[in-house]
Amino acid sequence: MSIPFSLHAPLRAASHPSPQVQAKRPGSLADRGYTLLEIVVVLILVGIMAAVIAPRFIGTSGFTVQTTADRLLMAARYANTLAQNQGVTTTLTVGATTFQVTQNGAPVTNPSLQSASFVIPIPASVTITPQASVSFSRDESTASVTTPVTFTVAGAGPSVLVYVTGAAYAYECQSGGVCP
Repeated sequence: MSIPFSLHAPLRAASHPSPQVQAKRPGSLADRGYTLLEIVVVLILVGIMAAVIAPRFIGTSGFTVQTTADRLLMAARYANTLAQNQGVTTTLTVGATTFQVTQNGAPVTNPSLQSASFVIPIPASVTITPQASVSFSRDESTASVTTPVTFTVAGAGPSVLVYVTGAAYAYECQSGGVCP
């Protein structure tokens, strides 16, 4: 068996200098890192992808239930405030697909959309029980809330309880707890 080179041959200088000997040039690929602009672009792309993809894996039904409960609570407080300030009986009516605030049977104006009536749609994935009407007035003796009413807002995930008392106070009960 023959060896293609001799162990006793003189060493010749390599045609290319070794990496340790070669001087580094500024801006060469070996020295170059990521620029701030490149990092920002990657972070923005990752953020957009997370915003689009995350709801598909996490789901938004829990947020929908909580948002609907918050809107129902706001509607009850708004109805009570109108009754107290204007001295007119104000009614919160919870139906199968909407809940609304009315005075003397006529829808009141939505304070945030001055041109629309105060009718809030209930998302298809959410139910509110019981479906009832609650009247508020300045004089507690004429209010329809003689016994407290507990509205249960349910959907996928935990349900939320909205409690309306005989004194026309409305609040959300502790999650997982029982209203007093």
